[in-house]
Amino acid sequence: MKNFLMTLTAVAALAFASATASAQVISVNGDFETGDLTGWTDFPTAESIGAVTGDANNGSFAGEFFNINTGTGPSGYVVKQANIGMGLVSPGDPIEISFAAKGDFLVGGVGIVEFFSEVDGGGTSAGEILGGGPLFLASETDYQNFTFNTVAGPDVSGGVTLQFVAATGGAQGSLARFVVDDVSVRIIPEPASALLGLVGFALIGMRRRRA
Repeated sequence: MKNFLMTLTAVAALAFASATASAQVISVNGDFETGDLTGWTDFPTAESIGAVTGDANNGSFAGEFFNINTGTGPSGYVVKQANIGMGLVSPGDPIEISFAAKGDFLVGGVGIVEFFSEVDGGGTSAGEILGGGPLFLASETDYQNFTFNTVAGPDVSGGVTLQFVAATGGAQGSLARFVVDDVSVRIIPEPASALLGLVGFALIGMRRRRA
């Protein structure tokens, strides 16, 4: 029995390691090391700025998304990795999203991170705000690391989309400055089927030894 448990533990570790090693990154230029916003799509407001900055978490560059209300009213500056992983991601796939972020959010300004499963031709089959609401950032100078685990929706024929929103409130002077780096969207293979098969072989081997 002891040998069986040791075998089972080793099998589980092997299955987990195999899944982690084969995780597929589908984000593009998530570290901004091209020195620009290649791979990103933005939807600017009347008073927003999207650019790269040398104030990076790793490497040479990060993305900096700035939005302010100077009397034009509340708005959301959207910057996204749009329709990534088409043909690679499947319905129900486990998805890991990670990034580093910092920023200034004043007078009602907030930073929001959203994830959508896209339908080819338009629309979405699923969507969520990562963390359930505005992202809490404790510092304007020090990066925080974030990791979220979710699953792809029932239709991902249009891939998936990760978007960052620098949103201002209704008060004049509301400001959102969102700095992000090391953005990664990964498909994580399920180890369950491989694990069950290997456990089955282990059980058969144990029964044979007992016979």
